[in-house]
Amino acid sequence: MRFDAVVFDIDNVLIDTRASYIDCIRAAVASYLETTFGFHISRAPLLSRKDVEAFKSLGGFNDDWDTSYGLVLYFLSLKPKRRTLNELSKQKNLLRLATMIKSKPFGVRGAERAFGIQNGVTLKKIADVFQRLFLGDFVWNEQLLISKSFLEQLKRKGFKLGIVTGRNREETRFTLRRFRIDRFFDAIVTKDETPDTKRKPHPYGLLQIANALGNRLRYVYVGDLPDDMLAAKSARKKINIAACGFLAATEDPKRLGRELKKAGAACVCTGQRELKDLIFGK
Repeated sequence: MRFDAVVFDIDNVLIDTRASYIDCIRAAVASYLETTFGFHISRAPLLSRKDVEAFKSLGGFNDDWDTSYGLVLYFLSLKPKRRTLNELSKQKNLLRLATMIKSKPFGVRGAERAFGIQNGVTLKKIADVFQRLFLGDFVWNEQLLISKSFLEQLKRKGFKLGIVTGRNREETRFTLRRFRIDRFFDAIVTKDETPDTKRKPHPYGLLQIANALGNRLRYVYVGDLPDDMLAAKSARKKINIAACGFLAATEDPKRLGRELKKAGAACVCTGQRELKDLIFGK
C-alpha cells in the first residue's frame, strides 16, 4: 500500500492516554456512584483499564464523557447485595458484555435502552465530574506514543498529516503544544467542528480532512477503536483511504486486534516501528 497522507487519532495513537483519559473514566465513574448514589468506596478499583477498553469496543463511545455515562448506567442496572463499589466490582463482567452485544455501534442510546435511564444520572453531571478530575490531575499523565522524530521524517518525505479526534479543540491544542508537535499537522478536525450526529463512526471528520488536503490523495487513518475503522470504511465510498489499527496502548491486543479487523482494518500495527514500515512500504 502506498499513501500520500497520514491521518491520526490522538487518544492511544499519538498520545498514550491510559493514565489520563482511561484512568479518569475509572475515577469519574466510581466518584459519581459514591457521591450521588451513596455506594461505599472500596480499596480495590471498581474498573480496570481492560474493562474500559472492552466497553469502548462496543462502539459509539469515542467520547469519554459518553463512556463514563454508559458505564454509570451499566453499574446502576446491576443488583448488588450491598451498596458498595466492591459488590459492583464482583458482579461486573464487561468482557462478557462486549461479546454479547451484537448490534454495534452501541453508544449512549444503546446503553439507555439496555440498562435504563436512571433518575439523577445526566451526561452533563458526569461530564462535570470527569472534567474536574481530568483538568485537576489526570491531564499531566499523558505521554507521546508517536515520536516527534517520526513525525518530522514523515514531513520531510512529503506526507500530508492530519488529525481526526473526539477531543475538543481546546484540549487538542493544549496537548499538541505541550508536546511541541502542533507544527506537523496540516489539518485537524476535533469534536467542536463535528456535529453531534456525525461523530465517529460517521466518516464526517475524515471527509473534512480530505476536503482540506485533497480528495485525490491516498490516505491511511491510524486509530485504536472499531469506530475509527468503521469511519474509514465508510469514507472509502468517497476517498481513497485505508484503516490501520494501532495496538501500542491496548491492554488486550489479541482481542482488540480481532475487533479492529472485524470493523474493517486493512492492517494492524503493534507499535510505531510496524507503522513506519507500513507507511514507507518496507
